[in-house]
Amino acid sequence: MVRLAEGHRAAFDAVFAGLWPELLAFVRRAMPGQADAEDLAQQTLLKIFFRISEFDTSRDGVAWAFGIAIYEVRTLRRRRQRRKEIDVDPAVATADGSPSPEMQVIETDLRRALTEALGVLTETDRAVLLPMQDVVVGVSPAAWRKRRQRALERLRAVWRSRDA
Repeated sequence: MVRLAEGHRAAFDAVFAGLWPELLAFVRRAMPGQADAEDLAQQTLLKIFFRISEFDTSRDGVAWAFGIAIYEVRTLRRRRQRRKEIDVDPAVATADGSPSPEMQVIETDLRRALTEALGVLTETDRAVLLPMQDVVVGVSPAAWRKRRQRALERLRAVWRSRDA
């Protein structure tokens, strides 16, 4: 690594032969997919060779290379986590974006259960929970929030007793 960092291009083959199997084994342990691991190991090795001029020759070259590998693994994992937040779950939606049959059944069951739970509550609680506007005329906002809070507490209690 030191010779390669100093510009000796003949050291490239030795560095590659020494680093590749170790990096690949490390990345395979860190990444579940075989193809993903190989791609990430190649990307890491390229980054190491592009940044070899930044290598501090007084330090351990293998530790430096594995530091780059760790960074690449973490970066890929973060990128995948972000994508999962916006990807459509196949169990939730079909190809055209409409709810899957399973989700339709779940939604129907939940609506039925909510209707039953609301039916147990008083008319006043339903009036507080179901309006389209946030505040009813003639009631202060603080009183409205308190009524809604109490109605939600009663609804939660009914909902929990339904599952018990």
